[in-house]
Amino acid sequence: MDELVRSMAVVGGGRMIESMEAMMRCPTCKGPLERDESRFHCSACDVSYPIHEGLQDLLPAGSSHLKLSEREHFTENTDYYLRMHATWCNSPFYRHYHQAFLDELRWLPRGSLILELGCGLGHDGLELLRSGYKVVETDIAPGQLRESLRLHSESGLEDACAHLLADAENLPFASGSFDGAFMVASLHHLPDPLRSLREIKRVLKPGGIFALGTEPNSWQNHTIYLLGRIILKLLNRLLGKEIDPSEMVSEADKLTEGFSLNELNDLFRQAGFEQWTLKPAGYLSAAIFFLSTELSQLIGHDLRLFPLESIFIPIDEVLGKAPFFSRYPWHWNAAAR
Repeated sequence: MDELVRSMAVVGGGRMIESMEAMMRCPTCKGPLERDESRFHCSACDVSYPIHEGLQDLLPAGSSHLKLSEREHFTENTDYYLRMHATWCNSPFYRHYHQAFLDELRWLPRGSLILELGCGLGHDGLELLRSGYKVVETDIAPGQLRESLRLHSESGLEDACAHLLADAENLPFASGSFDGAFMVASLHHLPDPLRSLREIKRVLKPGGIFALGTEPNSWQNHTIYLLGRIILKLLNRLLGKEIDPSEMVSEADKLTEGFSLNELNDLFRQAGFEQWTLKPAGYLSAAIFFLSTELSQLIGHDLRLFPLESIFIPIDEVLGKAPFFSRYPWHWNAAAR
């Protein structure tokens, strides 16, 4: 690991983690964790959690095959996701619906402590840091978490954030630790999404806000995506492309199908949330965004249809209020307490 990343690991996580020691818990037994030199130790189950390549590793032992596959995929393909985000961040669809779920958390007072699960490259966390919040970033993929740490450190915000390798289904925090929490397009990657939502509810303070961002709806997998995968494979063969687009998709994305309105309502109810609101996040603007993304990869350079996205966002907002269409957006945003 180069010296820049090493120094960021000390500064970017160290001070914040030290201030959080009282709220740290063993992800396996939920017993208190004690600092033992450069690692945390649980005396209840005699397990130590070391530093992994400059990152505090609080992942429980015995992760499932799916989680290990996700960890490997998102670490090995970090450069790919960095290139993709360079285009996504300028998309009107992306910016509009990301700001929408982040605004749910901005109801909290400045200085509130917010947890992100599956933080990836850390760009949404950066938005909240710039708004004056403290953010704890967690992910199971070291490559992605390291980029999040780099981004926040280079932005001069390292004292307001911490970066931990942690599992969203086995959170290493005491109950009632956070004022808010959020997860972006990650719930469908988890083997047990209900367990994760229960863990989120547990670590939130009474009245704390949980925001779910751009979580895929399920209907596309049986319609548009099914047809799209066939067409893309044919086009790749015609163009002599050697890489199947599905190779850049994680195993969880291949196995899972997102959530319908009823499924998400049931998950929030079973997780113990008392009130929640599901909000449609994109119709035509989302379709254009994903079409241009796939075509860009196919032809080898960015095809930007941003003006079309901008035109359709107001139309999508109207569709989201119509009784029938409100059940079938491309994605969901949600806010729960």
